[in-house]
Amino acid sequence: METENPTPFYKQTWFLGGAAALVIFALCFFAINYVSQPEEPKGPEVENKVIASVHTNEELIMIARQQGWIDEDATEMTSVDAAEVDSLGQAFVGSNIESLKELQYFVGLKELKTGAFANAKELKEIVIPSQVESIEDGALADCPALERIAVDSANTHYDSRGNCNGVVCTWKGKLMLVAGCQNTVLSADMRHIAPQAFKGCTALKEIAFPEKMESIGEAAFMGCTSLHAVEIPKGIRFIEASTFEGCKSLTVISFPKSIERLRKNAFKGCSALEKIVCPRHYVPVIEDAFDSFAATVYVPVGMDNKFFVDKQWKRFKDVKELK
Repeated sequence: METENPTPFYKQTWFLGGAAALVIFALCFFAINYVSQPEEPKGPEVENKVIASVHTNEELIMIARQQGWIDEDATEMTSVDAAEVDSLGQAFVGSNIESLKELQYFVGLKELKTGAFANAKELKEIVIPSQVESIEDGALADCPALERIAVDSANTHYDSRGNCNGVVCTWKGKLMLVAGCQNTVLSADMRHIAPQAFKGCTALKEIAFPEKMESIGEAAFMGCTSLHAVEIPKGIRFIEASTFEGCKSLTVISFPKSIERLRKNAFKGCSALEKIVCPRHYVPVIEDAFDSFAATVYVPVGMDNKFFVDKQWKRFKDVKELK
């Protein structure tokens, strides 16, 4: 009687090893596709409460209806309604809204884009929500009536330290003012002002710069029509393009010895300029920074001839020595 030959041991081992490998592969596949799938990020828990009504902020209710944030016939807006908004779009551009303290409840917002509130001419106060992590240059520009700016204390990217009435962040390890208003106070440790930070702030009459300020961004004070005198702090080397463009009440500008270059349109439209103080012993470069040349330029002793022969500075007809 013939007997079957048993399967060789090495073949049994290969078979069992292959089966084990398939089991392990299946388990890994399951783990990757089911067990390890990250959960959808959850927003902050929101207490459901009424934040605005036709009696407390009718303008916001009207905007919310138009944007579909609430029903067309709704008379109230809740914090839950606000939390579901993830983009403002053009909702507040050109609006007549006076207060946006309620914006603090828009916790679904991650960013504020340039011109988000442009020409909201009645807007006086605003509170930046806790979840905003990106504010573009000029996000609060062209809000001429803006008096009070605050950032929710839970925001980890921006703040309004010392009740400065501005939006502050850390940029390259130093403090930068991102957005300001007519009542903004620059602290002594502020080093940078972002582009368009005060753009269109027509009620701003004066600004005191910290002594150690390092840069003032492009168009930072563009259209500040009530600003009457500016003393640029020592250490500033460049006046960027359009920084003070349209400051038609500006009568006096004082540069530090560190100033090197005035970029295009830096003082365009500053038709009231009467006095320019430039104590630098080398003539700063002008890149078509002015379009009005009636001001008297004050320069160091012995420097008047050098200013007179410069192709840009010589357009000013009156250059005098500093006493």
